Amino acid sequence: MPVEKPKLSSASSELVEGAWLRGGLPPSADPEVLRKELLRSLYEEQGRQQAPEDVAFVGRLIQVVGTEKLDFPPFPDIARQLDALLKERDPSMFHVVKLVEQDPALVRRVWIAGSGAAYTRPPSGLHHAIARIGFDALWRIGMAVCMHSQVFRARGYQAAADEVRAHGILVGELSAWIRDEKRGHYYLAGLLHDVGKLVVYRAASVRDGLTAPNERLVDLIVDRHHPSLSLLASHAWNLGDEVTSSVGFHHHPVSAPEFVGDLTRILWAADVAAHTAKETRAGRECGGLAELERLEGLPKRTGAILEKAHLLMASIEEKEAEEAAASSVQAG
Repeated sequence: MPVEKPKLSSASSELVEGAWLRGGLPPSADPEVLRKELLRSLYEEQGRQQAPEDVAFVGRLIQVVGTEKLDFPPFPDIARQLDALLKERDPSMFHVVKLVEQDPALVRRVWIAGSGAAYTRPPSGLHHAIARIGFDALWRIGMAVCMHSQVFRARGYQAAADEVRAHGILVGELSAWIRDEKRGHYYLAGLLHDVGKLVVYRAASVRDGLTAPNERLVDLIVDRHHPSLSLLASHAWNLGDEVTSSVGFHHHPVSAPEFVGDLTRILWAADVAAHTAKETRAGRECGGLAELERLEGLPKRTGAILEKAHLLMASIEEKEAEEAAASSVQAG
């Protein structure tokens, strides 16, 4: 289905602040130094609160940050095993199929990807679906398994959590496209750059009958600390120094460690483009085009990046609609 190209600017558009402006600068790229500084900041924030529910919310966040694993479920084993298998020079289709079969959710997403509108007939089997989409697409689907885990279940914040998940997939796809990298650090960093927001939403969630924290306080904590929390989450998941450092500094690429300079700049550009495409769809102007044009040395033209962001957004929405429809049929 053809997708209408976005208008990159409009004199009549409503002006709004770019979302990429709302993200703090981690005090350090060293996870342990960062953890201590973040805890100090959170204790200070807790001391400024008066409402018991707000004190309790920040206290839960302090407790989570104080544990090395951030109280997160582990990065999915299926994703790690798939990454290792597909790194082999000539992966065996037999072994790939056997591995994918171990995870019903992964099987469902691979089947849906291999049964899209581009194909006249459904695949004859899982091996056929994998052959259709290819190992690069399979790797990205496998990495995104973590975005569908229970870490993205946050009572009272599910809509915001779903938005983080969808935005992460979009930025991951766009980062990889900008760098012409089929799979690797660019996609993974884009996928997980905002995962720190989920740490906050989980801490803000309360059981029925309890008073939720002030939404403005939750938003303040998200905006100020989610890059630091993303860095700590990536470190807890042992995703490597490149991904860990780049997600922490994705709002401030000029301050990123030198060894992840290119990765962080492209991650920032993809984040800006993704937010800009979203605002453009809604008839709002956020200044993203001007921001991107100020960034020199990008491998792709600014206009092409914004157009690709729009097309990817439409494609991801279509895939999610297909997945929701398939899940509904199975439930029925």
